[in-house]
Amino acid sequence: MLSVEDREILREKVYALLEDVGMKVENEEVCSFLLKNGCFETPSKRIRIPKKLIDGMAISQKKTQSEDDKDQELIFPCGVDWAHSIIWNKKQDDMRDVLKKRFLMSAFDCGPTKYYDYKKKESIPVDTEIFIEMKKFAQATPEIGYISTWYRQGVPAKIERLDSLILGLKHTDKLDGIEAIYPEVIKYLKEASEIITGRDGDSSYLAGSECITSPLVLERRSAEDILERKKRGINRYHVASMPTIGVSTPVTVAGAIVMSAAEILGGMAICFLLDPKSDLSGRMISMVTDMKTGNSLSSGPEVSLVNIGVKELFDAFWGGHLWVEVFFSPSAKEPGLMTVYENLYGAYRYSKLTRNPDIPYPGMGTLGDGGIGSPTQFILDMEIRKSEFALKDSIDVDEETLPFVDICKMTEERKEFLSSEHTLKHFRELWSSDILNFKGDGKNILNRCDEVWRENVKKWEPPEWPEDKIKALNNLLERAKEELLNA
Repeated sequence: MLSVEDREILREKVYALLEDVGMKVENEEVCSFLLKNGCFETPSKRIRIPKKLIDGMAISQKKTQSEDDKDQELIFPCGVDWAHSIIWNKKQDDMRDVLKKRFLMSAFDCGPTKYYDYKKKESIPVDTEIFIEMKKFAQATPEIGYISTWYRQGVPAKIERLDSLILGLKHTDKLDGIEAIYPEVIKYLKEASEIITGRDGDSSYLAGSECITSPLVLERRSAEDILERKKRGINRYHVASMPTIGVSTPVTVAGAIVMSAAEILGGMAICFLLDPKSDLSGRMISMVTDMKTGNSLSSGPEVSLVNIGVKELFDAFWGGHLWVEVFFSPSAKEPGLMTVYENLYGAYRYSKLTRNPDIPYPGMGTLGDGGIGSPTQFILDMEIRKSEFALKDSIDVDEETLPFVDICKMTEERKEFLSSEHTLKHFRELWSSDILNFKGDGKNILNRCDEVWRENVKKWEPPEWPEDKIKALNNLLERAKEELLNA
């Protein structure tokens, strides 16, 4: 997308922002460490990061760039969260083989806080009842390979993530890593990971990121998260920037690219200086301001231009490891045509800008920029993705698929092929969607989607976990409640 000359110009402006203006770091321990290791402080107490320190990180990142590039191929069939889980458990090759033969997809991205009630036509906060129903839905739907841990209301914030993980596992074995939110929860998520996997030192059930706040701020929670991960021996950091173009960045694409790239690069450089042997990656998620309404949306073309522009800079200069999906989530707040349009347009934009013809439809049941989960929309999204999966890029040519003797005979006798033995044997191989071929208009299709997910829930059977693991997780949760809620 970017020319060689444009990349060079943008790179130098990114360096200048970090060297001359610097990052605001809201943690004295991190600031002190950075100043002792080659950074400088400005009069306004920002931390200037010299180019040579950034380039040192880039040299390290380039050692595993090709490996990360291959891992990122899992983003589009699986989504970022599920892809990370696959990588952390070293199942990349196994999953690539599975996805060639079987349709699987992720549900609800990184976790909604609201649920769209299709019958009432309104979004409501996620409570425990809704949470459990969504886990049952995932467990009973064979096409779902992974579901996020939705955020529950009515549970104390400090314990909600761990509590929801353990509750979710009792209803589905398709859950994996979640964000700690509070750094104090990190040690418990590590221990939960060890219990679930049976591997000492495992931390695969801890996901999440160090989020940079615009403009160029490593805020207190993320700084503490970095320090706690390092303290617990979890040497894995995922630095994200989530700006709104025209609000927290300049309104022009070039300006937004420079600002966003500097935020992620600065955050990654800080993590590298603190923990040089770490597994380090970044993530670019932008939105754009609709100047007519003032709303922040994921549906504008500028979102793809900025995200991909930042990725191109990282791939060209700083060792890659910058993760970008088609876009974060549809901005539409209810299931239906608008949501489908946003997903299709997002895939089109990404495909056109990257010249990658294999970008699939990205829908996975989310609305409202990822904050709302709709199982009704998920069924529609899944059916569209299954339609894509049914289209193969080659055909089998052999005696069975090309019954030439029968062709000649049927032609000579002027008979239709519908009644032939060959058609009877193979007609079930033809792709057909019971939902998208459903008689009626778009509303009837959505009604059918809503019926389907509810029918699936009725088929739910609990996952089979060893009793000792469930007991250990329950004990862990009680210890965490004692510490975190009584502090």
